[in-house]
Amino acid sequence: MWRVAGDRGSVVVLMTAGVVALLGATTLAVDVGYLYVVRNQLQNAVDAAALAGAQGLLQEPGNYSETGPAVRLAIEYAARNQAAGQPVQLSPSEITFPKPNVIRIEIVRPVNTFFGIILGVRHANIRVRAAAVVAPAIGGTGGWRPLAPPDQFGHGGICVTPTDDDHGPFNSSPHTWQGISVESDYYKSPYDPEFARTDVSIYTDCSPGAPTGFIAPRDVNGKRIALKVSQTFSPGNFFPVALGGTGADHYRSNLANGWDGTVRLGDVLTTETGDMTGPTLQGINDLIAKDPTARMVRENGVWKVVSDLYPVNESPRIVPIVHFSPLDPPGNGRTTFRVSNITAFFIEGTSGNMIFGRFIAMRLPGAIAGEAASRPSSRTGGAGGYLLGTVQLTDPDEF
Repeated sequence: MWRVAGDRGSVVVLMTAGVVALLGATTLAVDVGYLYVVRNQLQNAVDAAALAGAQGLLQEPGNYSETGPAVRLAIEYAARNQAAGQPVQLSPSEITFPKPNVIRIEIVRPVNTFFGIILGVRHANIRVRAAAVVAPAIGGTGGWRPLAPPDQFGHGGICVTPTDDDHGPFNSSPHTWQGISVESDYYKSPYDPEFARTDVSIYTDCSPGAPTGFIAPRDVNGKRIALKVSQTFSPGNFFPVALGGTGADHYRSNLANGWDGTVRLGDVLTTETGDMTGPTLQGINDLIAKDPTARMVRENGVWKVVSDLYPVNESPRIVPIVHFSPLDPPGNGRTTFRVSNITAFFIEGTSGNMIFGRFIAMRLPGAIAGEAASRPSSRTGGAGGYLLGTVQLTDPDEF
């Protein structure tokens, strides 16, 4: 039998090469699988952090500071998740706010390998990112108060309500107010399809062409607004609305406790007739008694409701209400109107038989998201009732 010299050495070389290849394959299988698992863990952590941070934006819109609830909740909820056996720690510098209603998180974390070190690969850097948006709501379930004042409208660039320094109702004729002469007041709901793909945070006033209805954070400015008037807006109507039934007792109960039904943008509702001074005072007094120390304050440029009994912006005196369009007000007596905007107000109190409140943010657990045609897109910076809205993940690469 013929034997080639050095044949045994060749076998050893081949076996060594095979072992190296096997180790490489093992490295690939184990380390890549492990890195994939850790990447998913990191992604879950930043997703949870972004959603929690968006909830913080609902609590205090416009507060992007390191001590604000958006950053604080994002860091807290990231740490509730683990990756590679360790809590995921976020730095405030990894949290950004590309839009007023968007929080974006991007992190890079080195992850050690098991076998890659044999091939000189000690670790791999894993990058993950997430974004969450406070999406506008087109409606909600629960907590509705039986009040339906007209939505805010525009007068020469100024945002106006009917009781602003005796401006009076929406005026479509030439007139002068506060030294500003206009051909007509004007109104556009922030839910107008025209704004479906627009970042409405660019609108800083109520100029013609801008959304004039209440939007946030633009109109969260502490201004005191009449939610029920003492003189009729139209004969028989003082802004109360019938929710779930009619009559003084129903109205008083809804003021104090809220109506648990569902209201959507565009719904047709029925007005409640009469002044109902007694039920108004009783209902509001019962509501205020639930949180008597609540007050609206401005801290570091941000308006918020503080209380001795509830967390910031969690007072039961922050309630959702509906608005009608000044262009299409309800008629005389018991009649109907269409909901043009949904907002939240802090109920401050009464003066005579009038109810006063201040526009503010709230979280509505039963918020209903809408379609792009009926509400602004996810990138919109705060149209209409987004403060009553939902939080949802969105594509971080859009921002």
